[in-house]
Amino acid sequence: MSTNTAEGRPAGALPDRVPAAPRCAVLIGPYGTGKTSLLEAMLWISGTTGRLGRVADGTARGDAWPEARGQISGGLTLNTARIDYLGERWTMLDCPGAADCRQDMRDCLTVADVAVVVCDPDPARVEALAPIFTLLEEMRVPHMVFINKVDTLSVRVATILDALQSASRRPLVLREVPIRERGASGEERVVGHVDLASERAYRYRPGSASEVVRLPASLSAREQEARQVMLETLADFDDVLLEQLLEETHPDRKTIYRDLGREFGRETIVPVFFGNALEGFGVRRLMKALRHETPDVAVTACREGVLDPVDAGDEGEDAVLRGHDDGRMRARLFKVLHLPHLGRVGIARLWSGRLAEGDDFAGQRLGQIGMFDGPAMIRRTDAAVAGEVVVLPRLENVPVGVTVDAKGVIAEGGASVPMPVAGLVLAATRAADEAKLGAALARLVEEDPSYRIDARPDMSETVLIGQGARHLALAVERLKLRFGIEVETRPPRIAFREAPRRPAAARARHKRQSGGHGQFADVSLELTPLGRGEGFRFEDRTVGGSVPRNFVPAVEAGVRDAMVSGPLGFPVVDLAVSLTDGLHHAVDSSDMAFRTAARMAMIEALGEADPVLLEPVRPVRMTAPGSATARMHAAIQSARGQILGLEAVAQPVGWDRLEAMVPDAELPRLIDDLAAATQGLAVIEAGEAMLQEVPGKLGEKLARTHAA
Repeated sequence: MSTNTAEGRPAGALPDRVPAAPRCAVLIGPYGTGKTSLLEAMLWISGTTGRLGRVADGTARGDAWPEARGQISGGLTLNTARIDYLGERWTMLDCPGAADCRQDMRDCLTVADVAVVVCDPDPARVEALAPIFTLLEEMRVPHMVFINKVDTLSVRVATILDALQSASRRPLVLREVPIRERGASGEERVVGHVDLASERAYRYRPGSASEVVRLPASLSAREQEARQVMLETLADFDDVLLEQLLEETHPDRKTIYRDLGREFGRETIVPVFFGNALEGFGVRRLMKALRHETPDVAVTACREGVLDPVDAGDEGEDAVLRGHDDGRMRARLFKVLHLPHLGRVGIARLWSGRLAEGDDFAGQRLGQIGMFDGPAMIRRTDAAVAGEVVVLPRLENVPVGVTVDAKGVIAEGGASVPMPVAGLVLAATRAADEAKLGAALARLVEEDPSYRIDARPDMSETVLIGQGARHLALAVERLKLRFGIEVETRPPRIAFREAPRRPAAARARHKRQSGGHGQFADVSLELTPLGRGEGFRFEDRTVGGSVPRNFVPAVEAGVRDAMVSGPLGFPVVDLAVSLTDGLHHAVDSSDMAFRTAARMAMIEALGEADPVLLEPVRPVRMTAPGSATARMHAAIQSARGQILGLEAVAQPVGWDRLEAMVPDAELPRLIDDLAAATQGLAVIEAGEAMLQEVPGKLGEKLARTHAA
């Protein structure tokens, strides 16, 4: 047997094919699993780079971004690359994996032909994959799994596969089994693999392609067992193959490869590969599978509803539906960046037709078109064809997430956006940056819509709301690195209020004489508590002109002045105030005098009305692995939360959902505690706040702590 054949290219193992249109692959997975290392290996293997870049020594392509200098942003930045592999073009999108920084992943999946889920060879970490598999299922994106870092695999692949299957609704199809050897130190290492489709064995070679070797006799039975499982899974979707297996007839390789590609394109199976991206081991086989099995842009555009399907012909309902490209330019703008010297840069994928310099894009004439040539490097091009991801400098007035043609928007709807729950008050450190901060924040929100800006003029603060502490810290760092704006931060003020618990009445007189016209007003007020959320009502019940009509608005203004800060130090809500009586002077009464008298009377009445502290409490929904449910219970109780319900959810598999009412004052701590309790996996959604009474000594303590 020859030992010089490159991995994945044995004669006759894979069917010949016509080069496909440019395709787009998204690399996703939990933080730290090696997605960027996989991208570096792909760049090196394809010949795009002359060396295998490494994240650890700063030679990875992602280090070209300005954010890569940041302690936080370096690992949480979207990396992009364009690869030419065996005559076919690919755009690779390497998405951040941190659970609270995944909007890039959602955005990129809207244009992906395929996703590669990168994971560790550790069954204990599979829980982190469940929400990723769920999102891929919801978005109907074909996906493969690459189990990374397997050179020192301490558990059996079957154990990992079983754990992965518990997180995925689609059946997983193992495509390889490892070849293990025990070294001089007694440690067992993975030195190669057996391809179950071609039944060929490969041995890893550092710095070059794997070589074909003879299948180890000790592995023959295990290889046959794993191959049979693969074929039986495919037979669930192919009656002819099922009949062959029942008759113990060996299907030919062409049938196997056809079924693998078809069922992958139909989103019914999830192929599983493994290797070590840091050394490039196993990556060629993954790239060959991507090349042969990934649907092209016409299939993806049909799946997304952009193109009408063509007639499937003889294949009928078994066919992977393809869209009809009629030559009309259609594209989705899935991302926006604000870059120096380029302005607002749109990133779009062409679904059909072509796009050239000088063409119209959603009614805007394009001056330039670019393509990614690695991250932060944009290469100008004259034209692009369907399938390409293009960079459009100075693209204005086209919102993110829309599908467009030359004339305008033809379809709305981008990626889903989770509701932000964690807030941080930002203030420019330098006075000169105050005017620029608002515009910079608006740009950050456009780049990542999972942020939200909450302007609170009543509290004189601007709050940036994000997915968690790391997500907010990322924004602070990007403000500095991208826009040169340093900010001071603090937690948002809690919108405490106070309300009267019993009726009260008061009378006040304001009288002052200092030569000439004096000041005189006499006001009687009655205060009545209202139900929670009913706000404020004012009524004039005077008779006989004791308070002239023209002074009544001043009385109401004085009442409102007193309500700005009640006896406990917070704004007063949920009360009705009646003006019942008063006195005036024909010369000395004025708007100012009645406003002052009304404020005095109101302050006295509020003091007699037994005020109670109200705090904002909001419904919070927390979804996390079932193994963390007990810890979530404890975190909620520690945050003074009231648990409303618990249920198991259908997706992600094995996860639970808790619903509770949680005070705003405790929400930041709860978010941090849940992150610690669930290893950052908890998905938190918060609803609108309502005011709730704080009883007894706790109210007194909170009032002392939070009063201005």
